Amino acid sequence: MKNEKVEEAAMEEKNTASVATAVKSKRNNGKLPKRKFWKDWRLYLMLIPGLISLIVFSYVPLYGLQLAFKTYKPTLGIWGSPWVGFENFQYAVASRGFLKMVGNTLALGGLKIIFAFPSSIILALMMNEVTNKPFKKTVQTVSYLPYFISWVIVNSIVNMFLLKDGGVLNKIIVAFGGDPIFWYAESKYWRAIITISGIWKNVGWGTIVFLSALTNINPDLYEASQIDGAGRWKQCMYITIPGIMPAIAMTFILSVSGIVKDDFEQIYALVGESSILSDKTEVLGTWVYKSLKGSFLGWGDATAVGLVQSIAGFVLVILSNWLVQKTDNQGLW
Repeated sequence: MKNEKVEEAAMEEKNTASVATAVKSKRNNGKLPKRKFWKDWRLYLMLIPGLISLIVFSYVPLYGLQLAFKTYKPTLGIWGSPWVGFENFQYAVASRGFLKMVGNTLALGGLKIIFAFPSSIILALMMNEVTNKPFKKTVQTVSYLPYFISWVIVNSIVNMFLLKDGGVLNKIIVAFGGDPIFWYAESKYWRAIITISGIWKNVGWGTIVFLSALTNINPDLYEASQIDGAGRWKQCMYITIPGIMPAIAMTFILSVSGIVKDDFEQIYALVGESSILSDKTEVLGTWVYKSLKGSFLGWGDATAVGLVQSIAGFVLVILSNWLVQKTDNQGLW
């Protein structure tokens, strides 16, 4: 009897504590307790520079998006410029060669997804198989270095390979009995050139995410698979790749959103304003740049195109996130 009373008292005390916790939680409305906030105030203080940067460079510029629906006049300012509705969008679409530029942008973005995106994963998997640490660190360092080289310098390096007289590639072609190619007069090669140069510059940097994900895989899984007789190939297919799949999914979503965002700096550095190569290399980014040159009249058109690119990129993020979740992987949200 005494034990039953003790148990009832304990249950009543537990229920009272639960009710008190629920009431307290309801009062806080999910907010962080003040005591917890002041305890970790240094951590929140570290967020301030990032928040300021986000607001200044990401949210404040949104004010200028109204230029997409206006004819900009410097004397009137952004807010006072006359409203023209969707005329800027209509002009951009009706511009000569606009659809061709959209096709070039999508083609280069698609090549980036097909070839550049898997290249970082493959290089990371290859590095993971290297057991010689000095050699592995050397390969990592060498693969990272091109990322820190500007596209202007990369253009000089590419030019050394593509010169008609004395270029490295033409020397190899001639050595095998072929005729030298005037690369800067043949637009059909330049989608491949832009894709390859982009891979060379960025592949090493792209492996950082996947190499860090590889370190989170439990080594015991490899030991257990060795006991079961699994070779390196099966370990890679059934342990390594599934282990880094969350990182692959996240990177894939962000990469897909960039299909409509061309690498303007790369293309302009390698091609410039060459009318000969524009058939395959003229993209939305270069069109926007040319629209902004020399006059304020093109600001509305350029903003309209940029807004369409941003909306398309946002839609692609949603679709790619949905696709990733459909494959039983974790998406961005």
